[in-house]
Amino acid sequence: MRTHTILAISFASSLLAQQQLVLPDNHHLMESATQVGNGGSAVWWNATGGHFQILYEASHFTNAGVNSAAILSKIRFRGEDGEPNLGGQVYGNVQISVGSTSLTAATLTNTFATNLAAATTTMSTPATTNVTVAPSVGSTPNNYCIDLDVLALAYAHDPTGTRPNLLIDIVMPTAPSNALPLALIPIQDTVASGAGIRGRGLYTAAVASATGTASVAPPVVGLEFFGPGGYAQTTPARNERYGAACGGSPSTFYEHFQNGQAFDLTGLTLVPDNAAAPNFYVVNNGSLPFDATKINATPNSTADDALVTHPLGFTFNYPGGSTTTIKPCTNGFVWLDSAMTNATYLGTVADVLGTTTNYTARLFAFWHDLNPARNTATNPNCGLHVQTDTTGGPGNAVCYVTWFDTALYRVVTAAGAGGHSVIRFQAVLYEATGVVEFRYAQMPQFVGHWTTAVGTLHGVVGFTRGRIGGAVGSVDPQSRDLSLETPFVTRIEGATGNIGQTVATTPVVGNPVYGGRLFTGQTAIYGAVNVPAGTIIGAQLLDVGASRPGLQLPTITAPGCMLSTSTGALLWEVNVLPGATVTGTVPLVVPSGLVGVDLYSQYVVLGGLFGGPDLISAASNGMKQTIGLN
Repeated sequence: MRTHTILAISFASSLLAQQQLVLPDNHHLMESATQVGNGGSAVWWNATGGHFQILYEASHFTNAGVNSAAILSKIRFRGEDGEPNLGGQVYGNVQISVGSTSLTAATLTNTFATNLAAATTTMSTPATTNVTVAPSVGSTPNNYCIDLDVLALAYAHDPTGTRPNLLIDIVMPTAPSNALPLALIPIQDTVASGAGIRGRGLYTAAVASATGTASVAPPVVGLEFFGPGGYAQTTPARNERYGAACGGSPSTFYEHFQNGQAFDLTGLTLVPDNAAAPNFYVVNNGSLPFDATKINATPNSTADDALVTHPLGFTFNYPGGSTTTIKPCTNGFVWLDSAMTNATYLGTVADVLGTTTNYTARLFAFWHDLNPARNTATNPNCGLHVQTDTTGGPGNAVCYVTWFDTALYRVVTAAGAGGHSVIRFQAVLYEATGVVEFRYAQMPQFVGHWTTAVGTLHGVVGFTRGRIGGAVGSVDPQSRDLSLETPFVTRIEGATGNIGQTVATTPVVGNPVYGGRLFTGQTAIYGAVNVPAGTIIGAQLLDVGASRPGLQLPTITAPGCMLSTSTGALLWEVNVLPGATVTGTVPLVVPSGLVGVDLYSQYVVLGGLFGGPDLISAASNGMKQTIGLN
């Protein structure tokens, strides 16, 4: 009988495409429906060895079209979202078994043998193997770092049978090899929404224990199988702002790298129009290479959330002001105002602009939650280094602010561990020219975030005057794609900011900074903020294509404006005499079958319809939404 089953699996493998599932099906990509607040768990694939079981109910399969037997080929686990890890840990002689059970999330017991009893559960013959933990790249969601090949178990799961629910049983008889600087990444567990988890877990660190601790947040499990239903690829639902907005007069510029977005900058150069009294910057992509020699014998700081006060030895002029003392922060920014004391690892757009708090001028080389102390055991001289080089002679001093071998805050912190995240970048200030360079040598591949605060920024690059004259915050330029939409010129600060694209979703509401994610069953409403006063006609564009970089066309787009959709975009909604804030009324309902489709949106003001020289007189930045699995 066993021979016939294996032959059937081999035959199926040769004829059927391998499909995928993610359990639970309502995990909503990360630890929260708002795309923030990630957290893994160390109780499953742990640092001591142990025993765990995971149950997921049949509805996770049938919801994805799996309505008959599916031959499992891989069971996969991923590390905590947004956290990198070197991997390399090895579990020896791991015992793996999978099966079908009539037990449910409500009736799974705290006794391992009871859950495996033949009266309720049919399990495969256990297989024993060594398991090597692969590196985690820190993406959102993170890549799978533990892959269990279970095809040889000859197990076909039928979610429509009399024992429809999946039970996974794993025994780790010993601790993994975990020689320093290795440290085991927490495994991503679940916080689902909607109808709940529809699953349960049970774990113990004592291998011989008959009982375990129940968990209503079992780990995220990726499945590969041969059979009906599922997905060719489990594309996550994610958003990204791109392009560049126009319509106002901002002196600030920034790019917000949203949760899970790739970091794609290699360098930026900010050139003032007048070195002695700058009015604005010309911002160019690229810079001189990172200079690893511009570090001190010991770092100025290795502390978390710390400021370093550094007298420049010269006067540095920037648009709207000047300074002789800077205050770099270990979290990747530089205060140009020595009176500032805030060293926060996170902020909001209001903090960047100084609209609610008296935060003034700053350079954001890479404002993110960083901690140099993560690497003190593995990377000598890691930390924040600040020095002024005067070898060029009078009037030619150069200040180097260097984040050297610093790390993301969100990495494992076992004693002696390190090297899981190694980051090198610089901010360079030139006395003679007033030029600023952001130089990037070794950066995180993806920008993750862990905070539970809604509306916070995840990673920022740019410049701001902040609150101006102690009276009013800077106006908002909206996030700009600094890897593509350069060169550009900032403005002399005016009274209005640029138009911003907005999207609101139900039933799963998106973080107000991130925007609403799209998956089957979501409804989206599009809108805009900072629409110029006096606008007669505003229009919401939707498209399945984009222009990256944006199209700047004479008589079509006003100077400094661009079309970020294609020229064949759908005119989704038209607003007559809109106010400064537009809330759409035409809903977009996401049907099934669109997993993997990219949708692009942009709000434009059609001033050219009423005598203006250009058809599009103002425009928002664009938003890319990938329709994915929730």
